[in-house]
Amino acid sequence: MSESISSDNPWSGRFSKQMSDLLVGFNTSLPIEGRLFPCDIEGSRAHATTLRAIGILTEEEFSALDVALDEILVDWQAGSITLTPSLEDIHMNLERLLIDKIGEAGRKIHTARSRNDQQATAQRLYFKSSTNELINAIHDFEVALLAHCKTHSDIVMPSYTHLQRAEATTYAHWLATYIVMLDRDRRRFIDALHRADECPLGACASTGTSIGIDRNLTSNLLRFHAPTMHSIDSVSDRDYLLEFAGDASILMIHLSRFSEEIIFFVSQECGFIELDDEYCTGSSIMPQKKNPDVLELVRGKSSTVIGNTTTLMTLLKSLPLGYNKDLQEDKTAWFSILDSALASLRILTALVRTMSPNPTRMQAATQSGHILATEYANYLVRKGLSFRNAHQTVGCLVKTADRMKIDVSQLPFSEFRAANELFDEDITQMSVRDLIRMKRSTGACGSAFDDTIKAIEKLLERN
Repeated sequence: MSESISSDNPWSGRFSKQMSDLLVGFNTSLPIEGRLFPCDIEGSRAHATTLRAIGILTEEEFSALDVALDEILVDWQAGSITLTPSLEDIHMNLERLLIDKIGEAGRKIHTARSRNDQQATAQRLYFKSSTNELINAIHDFEVALLAHCKTHSDIVMPSYTHLQRAEATTYAHWLATYIVMLDRDRRRFIDALHRADECPLGACASTGTSIGIDRNLTSNLLRFHAPTMHSIDSVSDRDYLLEFAGDASILMIHLSRFSEEIIFFVSQECGFIELDDEYCTGSSIMPQKKNPDVLELVRGKSSTVIGNTTTLMTLLKSLPLGYNKDLQEDKTAWFSILDSALASLRILTALVRTMSPNPTRMQAATQSGHILATEYANYLVRKGLSFRNAHQTVGCLVKTADRMKIDVSQLPFSEFRAANELFDEDITQMSVRDLIRMKRSTGACGSAFDDTIKAIEKLLERN
């Protein structure tokens, strides 16, 4: 009979030496995966129920396991459990805790499962709950933006293209753009949840098991839609993480764009928005500074999320089928993405609820930059002139205004009439608000904007 070494590790029977301390530290996944521990307890309880159903566990053994799992969860939540790195991961630590508590029944819990499907199941359980948490955080941000739009619905401001004043719009119309973008993000995550809603437990190492477990029972107990279809794919699939990461990258790009615009609007050169002191920082040397660090951090975190998305893709791109230890690294990137997105959404939601627009500065900005030029061209079109000729005519008026160092809206009526006899005196009486109200096409900033707000409200009601 061969001699085995004494070790806490359940696979030590095949080895004649223990892991070196260097390997223990390098190999363990405990520093990153602790947050999955409650999910592993949940998966183990469902697995024990399945083993009881086929007679592997007696009623007494199952009852002992059920009670022990409850006690371990309570101890974990109280912070009184210390995990052992030499056991590699949360799964072997949980098994050791069960054996220490109830003996032989704890040694049966790993029947008809591997750490491969056990890990995949814990991850999917956590994925479902954490992604729902993210979906709710997006919804909260949308609600905060919508409330801000409705509170400040009548402020006029310029819209921009190429960071130059383009046309007149309203503050609410500009801000609602981000609600529409965020709702696409929210629906992407909801859609991704459908594809992740399958239970890998019972796939074992990669080819299933000869022990007659009921994977449908396990799936139902864990509130999955169905068991995974293929055992090898069950333990090697991380597509749902790639999809999550891609969706999160798009979300963070949207949050970064929002942050960039707010940074511009709060600048002293612009002055459209004032941030609450509670969400700004100062300078260690310049007493006057009030810095929008929150927004800059969100902008920076978007880069981290995009980088971690690339990490996940690179991690998976050359892996052969079955489980490979490389997959231990998936959680480092995934958790970082999740945490960055949640933190960014929550701080931006708080920031929006406290920020204040400056109607005077916004209104003043509509009086320069020739932002009424397009509507002057449309005026001529409604009088029968072709748009291209109208564009040319108003372009000449803008050139005249530039030469006179005034805005085109400040030109005397004589200049309009000299440019084209279709102009009547009412052209000089049109205000920015008048021209905004005239924009009635679906999704426009004028009277149709009320319909846009109602449509957004319906979207948010379906959360």
